[in-house]
Amino acid sequence: MLKIFTATRINIVLIIALVILSFLTITWHNQNRLLYKKIKSTQRDNQKIIARQKQLLIEHSEQMRGDKIKAKAVKILHMQQPSKIRMLPL
Repeated sequence: MLKIFTATRINIVLIIALVILSFLTITWHNQNRLLYKKIKSTQRDNQKIIARQKQLLIEHSEQMRGDKIKAKAVKILHMQQPSKIRMLPL
């Protein structure tokens, strides 16, 4: 056989390849863990933003609904706000 491919040299090459693959696996796992943390943080922030947006939409729709009712009362029913208010003692 050729001296290049002796059993010890093949074992050394395999051990070096195994060590390199182990380091790459550790690095890959660490990157996945960091990416998972970043994704969870981003999802949490997005949920907060969506909740705030829904709250603002609800408040806006309530305000617009009240304005529409007031405009309809003034226009169609010719209702006006009272000019003076009388207090009735009980």
